[in-house]
Parts: sequence; structure tokens; C-alpha cells
Amino acid sequence: MAIFLLFWIYWANDIKVNNSSVYQIPQGASLYSTANNLEYLGYINSSIFMRLLAKSLNLESKIKSGYYDINADMSVINLLNHFTSAKVATRSITLIEGNTIDDYYQKLVNMKALKSSKTLTEIMIEIKQNHPYDGYFWPDTYQINYGSSVLSVFKRAHQMMRQKLELAWRNRAHTLPLKNAEQALVLASLIEKETANAQEKSKIAGVFIRRLQKGMRLQTDPSVVYALGEHYQAPLKKRDLEFDTPYNTYRNKGLPPGPISSVGADSLYAAMHPHMGSALYFVAKKDGTHAFANTYQQHKDNINKYLKNQ
Repeated sequence: MAIFLLFWIYWANDIKVNNSSVYQIPQGASLYSTANNLEYLGYINSSIFMRLLAKSLNLESKIKSGYYDINADMSVINLLNHFTSAKVATRSITLIEGNTIDDYYQKLVNMKALKSSKTLTEIMIEIKQNHPYDGYFWPDTYQINYGSSVLSVFKRAHQMMRQKLELAWRNRAHTLPLKNAEQALVLASLIEKETANAQEKSKIAGVFIRRLQKGMRLQTDPSVVYALGEHYQAPLKKRDLEFDTPYNTYRNKGLPPGPISSVGADSLYAAMHPHMGSALYFVAKKDGTHAFANTYQQHKDNINKYLKNQ
């Protein structure tokens, strides 16, 4: 009899899944209904065992609603501990620097672990982020509870961006000739899209700052690419530079009206601490770095050297 009981406990404590699964305990569900449902769905062998186990451990009234991972290497005891300690299923989501708000929205709404019932515009209204939306969400890896909303992720990223921007602005170079943190964020987004080379970001910031001070157009390709949106087809063509939009820095002086992407820490720092050199031009080289020039003639020579021979 004892052998049979031990065999039954071993059998009843086993989880019947081959692949990882997510199970939801709805609000107000009892242990009784949960155990019966788990047996009905084929996750456990015996609802009776789970109920007896919970009763013996005084856990009958302590299960918490939420989403829970169920894995093949778990036991019913493990599962019950998760249910009663609210060890809910978590996932990580990475918002990549340099992406737009539309990229983020599509990534989040397509994530199975997140709930989505609002449009991007509705989310921005709830967050109280006025248009333009780009740039005001911090790129990072966020841990989320399974079943969280897309809105909740945007709220966290927005709050983090505001904190990072405020701190960076407080610690900016005292000679920075920008009016406010929002202008610095726009500048940081241009830097973000111009280079992935962290060592060059401050140099590029310096070029942009000096051009602004001299009343020169920034003439940065990423701003035009951003303005063209889905109409952009690489490579950028001469006619694209005539596109009539406030974001076209070939037609308009000054900064664009808003950021053109999210920004990482290196680009934000560079925008607040531009290099104090004399370069007014730069052109991309084959290795991903840039050649800087103080005069237009030097710049034309660099174009001939690094672009026309590619």
C-alpha cells in the first residue's frame, strides 16, 4: 500500500508538458477551480493532489492571479509555490537606440507577452507626449510581466527618457549654445543616425554646433531620410534633397522641429559636450569612421578620396 501511495504521489506531482507554456489564473479564481482547469487542460495528472497539497501547506486561499510559466522540468509543488508567491511569468523587451516610435510600437504590439488595445496616438495622449513623438523614449532592455500592456512599457521608457534628459541637461558643457534640453535631444538624434562610432560622436556634435553658430545649414542626410519615410529608396538622390519639409536640413537652417529617432547614452552625452575643434564638414569613410575638414575645399578633397573611388 505504501509503495502504491508513493507511486501515486510521484505520478501526481509530475507536470505533463513537453514545451514551455503560459497559464493564466484569472482574478478571483479559487485553488479548486484552478486545479480542475489544469487537469482538464492536461497540465497536471491530478487536481486532487494539488488541492490536498495546498491544504496540507495552508495555501488554499493564497493563490494570486496572473500569468505563469509552466515548464517540463517543474513539479506540481513548484507550480503551487509560484501561484502562491506570485512568481509570475516575465519577459524582456529591448528597444533599440536609433529606432523611431513607429518601430517601437510595431515591435511591442507584435510581442505575444504584451496586451495591446490602444493606437499609438491614444498611447501618446495618455502619456501626455505631444507630437512629435520620436526621441522621447529611452532605448533599453525592459523586464515586463507577461500580460502587461504596451502602454505600460511606453510609460516606463518615457519616464526614463525624461530622467536621462534632465540629468544630461543639468550636466551639460557650460558653453553649449542651445536654448533647452529639447534642442539638445534633437541634436542627439542627428548624431545617433550619423554614426555608431562612439569616439566620433562629440566631433560630429561639434561640427553641427559650429554650423548652427555660423548660420550654415546642417545638411545631414538622416534628416531627409526621416522626412521621406516610407518613400525613401536608397541611395539618397539629389532630388530627395529638394523635398519640402521642415526636417530637410538641406533646405532649412537650424535644427529640425523634433528628434528623428531615439538616442543612446553616447549620443546624448555628445550633444551636451560637443568637441571644441574647428571642423565644419565630415564625410563617411569605408571603415565606418569619418574624415573631418575645416574648409569646403578640404571637404571636396575628402569626398573625392573616400566616396568617388568606392
